[in-house]
Amino acid sequence: MADGTDKVDSSGSSQELSEQTIVADNWSRYDYVRSRGHDDFCKEVRRLEDYVLGGGKQWEEDDKKALEGTGRMPLEFNQILPAIKAAGGYQISNRMDISYQPRGGQATQDLANTLSKVSMQIADNNEYHWTESQVFLDGLIQRRGFFEIRIDFDDSMRGEVRIDDLDPMDVLPDPDAKSYDSDKWADVIVTRWLSLDDIGRRYGAKAKAKAELDGTNSYTPSQSESDFGDGDGSAGERNKFGDSNSGAYYNPLDAKRTERGKTKLRVVDRQYFVYEMCQVIVTPDTGDIRVVEGMDQERIDNMLSKGGILTQRMSRRVRWTVTTCNALLFDDWSPYPFFTVVGYFPFFRRGRSIGMVDNAVGPQNALNKLGSQFIHVVNSSANSGWVVEEDSLVDQETSDLETNGAKTGIVLVYKKGSSKPEKIQPNQVPTGIDRMIDRLNALLKENTVPDAARGIDDNGPESGVARQAREYAAQKQLAMEIDNLSRTRKLLVKRQLWMIQTYYDDERLYRITKIDPVTGKPKHEDLRINYEDPATGNILNDLTLGEYDVVISQVPMQATFENGDFDQVMRMKENGVGIPDAFVVRASTVTTKNDIVQSMSEQTVKPDPVTEAKVELIAAQTRKTDAEATSKSVETQFSAIQTAQVIAEMPATAPLADQLLGSAGYVDHDAAPIIPNAPPGIDHIELPRNTNPLTPLNPAHADVGVNAGIEGGQQ
Repeated sequence: MADGTDKVDSSGSSQELSEQTIVADNWSRYDYVRSRGHDDFCKEVRRLEDYVLGGGKQWEEDDKKALEGTGRMPLEFNQILPAIKAAGGYQISNRMDISYQPRGGQATQDLANTLSKVSMQIADNNEYHWTESQVFLDGLIQRRGFFEIRIDFDDSMRGEVRIDDLDPMDVLPDPDAKSYDSDKWADVIVTRWLSLDDIGRRYGAKAKAKAELDGTNSYTPSQSESDFGDGDGSAGERNKFGDSNSGAYYNPLDAKRTERGKTKLRVVDRQYFVYEMCQVIVTPDTGDIRVVEGMDQERIDNMLSKGGILTQRMSRRVRWTVTTCNALLFDDWSPYPFFTVVGYFPFFRRGRSIGMVDNAVGPQNALNKLGSQFIHVVNSSANSGWVVEEDSLVDQETSDLETNGAKTGIVLVYKKGSSKPEKIQPNQVPTGIDRMIDRLNALLKENTVPDAARGIDDNGPESGVARQAREYAAQKQLAMEIDNLSRTRKLLVKRQLWMIQTYYDDERLYRITKIDPVTGKPKHEDLRINYEDPATGNILNDLTLGEYDVVISQVPMQATFENGDFDQVMRMKENGVGIPDAFVVRASTVTTKNDIVQSMSEQTVKPDPVTEAKVELIAAQTRKTDAEATSKSVETQFSAIQTAQVIAEMPATAPLADQLLGSAGYVDHDAAPIIPNAPPGIDHIELPRNTNPLTPLNPAHADVGVNAGIEGGQQ
């Protein structure tokens, strides 16, 4: 890239002319995108922001003057700001949790877990929660919100992932794009006002020197651009970020300005895709394609040593060009294969997006007008005027009555024979205006956030479960906004994953702090990545290996989430799940739960006598049951021996006994018959007999078995 410092003749060198062409083309594209609707977008979203902030800004200045001229007050009844705050509270309660799952190559679950920890550490370092809240509010109010993610070398020579938010009015998407993902746009422009010192810090001393030579505001576009994506004339206009081509370029009067003696220049920062033949390395494990240009030699050698294939092919690359109106500040290939800008659009329809405020403007305007009219009528009833006969007042003039006629306890004295002063009856409030105001309030909530989702109870007393069910149903009205936020989160984290695997290839140490679930104390964990094992020489926690799927999860939004969590833990414990007591305490909402858990871990808990007695009782009942089962088993065996003896003495009874048992429904548990015939060779033994079927002989009888000792049965 030419630095512009070499002297050239009057005709100019080819290098200098090329630089001038780049500047002209870059500014021409910026001017074209502005003319395709971005300027109109900026005016509209600025007005939408006025409706949120209120404070008299919801009224147009002409309308305010007209009302004040008639003695009316332009009052505001801002119902939009509470809705935005409620939606913002919902987003705050649904914080992002990043995790990865191994998908291919040398990816493992352990490496995925390490990646998850590093990603959450990056989010914490960037204070991502607050940055996301800003982008979310930008989307709700101004239809679009934008992240910028890049590698920053200001704080570390090794580079760290930096995530910032961008002003939606400074970001110009491709006007012909219609995709949610910015990587499917042709280009994206970010414009900023920068001083010469800012330019020097961002782009270097040479760029600052060029910017100092940019002394004119004039600009003539070098080429025209046509509108793409409209289809034929009969098919109608297609949806996209921009509107139809206005056919005229804006005069860039704002290319340069001076504020308090300091010069500021309009800087056009543009990223755009270019297809070009280039050298690439194809990784053997995943087949990924990595462009060689811009990659350090050590990493190239490392990839080739692992089996990477060096070849050439057409690849889509990102070109990054930064200019002022007349000076080139930077022009080179982007170090990233994607745009660093990631958009958030609350409600997206093929390039067209709206926020929460758009459809609330109409009802809000009507509410302000009707509310102001209602209050004007009420105020006018206090002093609607008087009908007074000329020179009929005794103690005051007519002008005094005009001033003091509405005061409480006023006394009027009029001349005898004159007509009595009469108060003019005020205009009545138009019928139905109060119902119309109620309807407008309801319409505003239908287009923003209903009462149930705000935690406002209009249904009288009800159970906590019923209230939570209503709040959950009402929160579905925000489902589209939250779902698109999850989509933006995934696009952002996928870019972050690429940056980690590309730039976090050296040894790094992270200190991760967690709360121990048992003791409740902070627990520090050292996490080392990309370090060499001295014993084996292998690289451990090598985050550059493998492919991973991004998993974005969030905590459900519930006003009583912790209470519900505690109830579930208690139900599991009651149903026999072996949850330690420390975890139960941790799930509670007690303010001193950490102290309780710590005390439980430090002292020996004395046994409860009642609990011990219950345990002993259960053990005794168990032993009793076992003894009774053993006794029944002995009786059954004894009866079986008695039966076998009878069959041995009288074999003919076996078929009869088998038939009787079968008729009674007895189920045989081995091969039939139920009662087999006695095998030959059994000696006859005289045993006690009992022919009563209701009281069969068993070993528990007083004269036999366990109660008669080894001589049972003998007299």
